[in-house]
Amino acid sequence: MTKTTLRRALAVVALVATVGFTHQTATSESVTLCSGFVPENNLYIPAGVFTVGGITEQQFNMVLDRLERLFAKDVEAMGDRLKINRLWNDGTVNASAQRSGNTQVLNMYGGLARHPATNIEGFALVACHEFGHHNGGAPKMQSWFGGAWATNEGGSDYYASLKCLRRFFAEDDNAAILKDLDLDPTAEAACTAQFPDEQDRLICLRTSLAGQSVANLFQALRKETSAPTFGTPDKNVVSRTDDRHPATQCRLDTYFAGMLCVAKESEKLSNSDYKSGSCYAPRDTAGVRPRCWFAPAN
Repeated sequence: MTKTTLRRALAVVALVATVGFTHQTATSESVTLCSGFVPENNLYIPAGVFTVGGITEQQFNMVLDRLERLFAKDVEAMGDRLKINRLWNDGTVNASAQRSGNTQVLNMYGGLARHPATNIEGFALVACHEFGHHNGGAPKMQSWFGGAWATNEGGSDYYASLKCLRRFFAEDDNAAILKDLDLDPTAEAACTAQFPDEQDRLICLRTSLAGQSVANLFQALRKETSAPTFGTPDKNVVSRTDDRHPATQCRLDTYFAGMLCVAKESEKLSNSDYKSGSCYAPRDTAGVRPRCWFAPAN
């Protein structure tokens, strides 16, 4: 394998599929459930099945080891505990979040990791999204099944690129990983304009690969004919914040917004004030939560 091929294997994200609702056999605990990463599908990839692409069990655990190491102390400081269910042998193509008392639970399935389009960056993005349901701040999901503890779907997408992936990717040699890769020109120009600091710019660019690949995966699952791109933002404007999964282009716009926000990763989010630790209008011209799912409070 050439160095270029290896870098592509490590960095080019072509992500992941997940079903619409939590697979309840992950644990016997009494829990509150949060919906999965994408709308419902019937994919199931058992362990031991040969696939082209996907990540190995070692890589699966490496991503989750890093997430746990980077964020466990933050969770403990809140009086909570982080528990990651590493369901490698479960073929469900899914990821989900649930809460049991003061325990923040992430369910990460081997079927998702074995999906031919999944790689390390993509798996990290999905893990960050699920962690974001617990820690992504306002807006919170309101529903009849008691989901008020959880950041909503768009908010969890925003958290993944605004906070979680920034800390996750900061440990890597991003210049080496991105070298020789074809980058989206719109994303590259935007990252360069927003971040004069080289490390911040590289993390922004690496996150753009994940966001585009996830959006392409959504497009395939939904059998959509229009390809989502950074240069074609969703023009829909909601009158009330939508807690459900945003449309494909809207989700890409959300990843784009999070990665372009100049708020520092260290700036704390709030469970009640969406402005804290993030970008918001009219103060910021870039990096604000997209209006295709978010309606700011007056």
